[in-house]
Formats: sequence, structure tokens, C-alpha cells
Amino acid sequence: MNFIKSLPFPAFVVDRSFEILDMSQTARQVFGDVNYFVDLMNIGSQSKRDRMLAQSLDKPIELTLKTKRDLQELFAVSITWEQEIGILQCFEIGSKLDKIMAIVQKHENRLAHVDFELLSQKELAESHLKQIKQLSAPLIPVANHVGLVPLFGQFDQDLISNSEDRLAIELYEHDITKVVFDFNGIDQISEYGINSFKAFVETLQIMGIETYIVGLKPHHTSFMKNNHSKTATYLTTLKEAISLLT
Repeated sequence: MNFIKSLPFPAFVVDRSFEILDMSQTARQVFGDVNYFVDLMNIGSQSKRDRMLAQSLDKPIELTLKTKRDLQELFAVSITWEQEIGILQCFEIGSKLDKIMAIVQKHENRLAHVDFELLSQKELAESHLKQIKQLSAPLIPVANHVGLVPLFGQFDQDLISNSEDRLAIELYEHDITKVVFDFNGIDQISEYGINSFKAFVETLQIMGIETYIVGLKPHHTSFMKNNHSKTATYLTTLKEAISLLT
């Protein structure tokens, strides 16, 4: 079981009593020195422990585990049994959305900073305007083959035309197969913007990339759904999209 120690995520070798026989270095960093895996579980996890003991888990279950920092954090846990020995793997999911939202906020702050500087000069040079439009649609890889594109500002033809080539290249380079466009930062949308976006989504479909749309405001919804093709899937929130796709 020497391979366990080098795994880049928390992993344990346990017996049927959940005594820890070996663990990865990452597990030791996250949970510290512990003798029994059940000591990391909260009191309300008895039924999940019984499920883990009874059979191998093809799909991970969510468990709240006590970390080395004495914090209760959420993990996706799976286990595979080979007779009396189990290989148990843990993937932190509790802070994933917070980390993604922090990245989105960083991009939004960067956009606001550039926008303010340009406005203070009282004129928008063409190169600066293009810079703003490109910052208004950054690609953020959030998981294997899943990307997030938070949109900011005015949803018009310029936003799409200044971003589509760059986004197509970045989506290909990051091997993205599912992309979420987040409209939370969009104020007004135009028919020209919708038509350009529709053509871009159809291009992504040809590339084998599935498109998801979240964050539509009430005054966006009817206009988007009446003018957009059925090549995109609409979801309510970014949290729903991240949970579904990752």
C-alpha cells in the first residue's frame, strides 16, 4: 500500500473496525495523527458509517469530518473494500463554492478598477474598451473539464465579439467540456448581444462543449428564453450549477 502515501488527496487504509492502518501524507496534513477514522466523524454519521462498512461505495457520500484545525468541514467520501481491507478517499467540498466566488469577486474588482481609471480620463480609447470587454468575460476552470465564465457590464455584441475567439481557444486548451455562463454581473442585455451569444453557443456545441446559463435577473429571463436557442441549459444559481457539474 505504499502508493497511498503519495496520493495528492486525503486517503486511508482501514480495517472493518475503521482502524487506520496507513494514510497519505495529505491525510496527515489535513487530519493529523489519528488511529480510527470514526473519530473524525460526527455523532450523527452512524448510519453512513454502517453503509460504508457494509459495501463499497460507487458514489461518494457527504460526511462532516473534524480536521487538524479542529474545524468541522464537509468532504465527499468513498470507500472500496477488498475483503477486510478498505481504501477510503476524501475530497473536500465544503469550501469549493467560497473559493470560486472569491475568484469571481477578484475579477469583478479588477474590472471595476480598470473601468474607473478609464472613466477618470473622460475618454475611452478603442484598445481600452476592448480590454474592458475581455475582462468582462474571464474563463475560470473550476473542476476537471468544467469552466465558469462570469459576465460583467453590458451584454452587447461587443462583449461577445471581443471575447469569443479568446474563450474558444482557452476552453480548448483547458479541455473544457461543460461551461457555465454567469449573468449575475450583467445589467442590460441587447438583442444584438443575444444573437451573437446564440451563434457562439452553437459554435461551442460543434466543439462538443455543453453550455449552462445561471444568474438571470427577472428582466433578463423572458427576453433570453424567447430569443435564445435550446442549445443551452438554464439553471437557477451558480451553486446549483457547481453542485451538478462537479
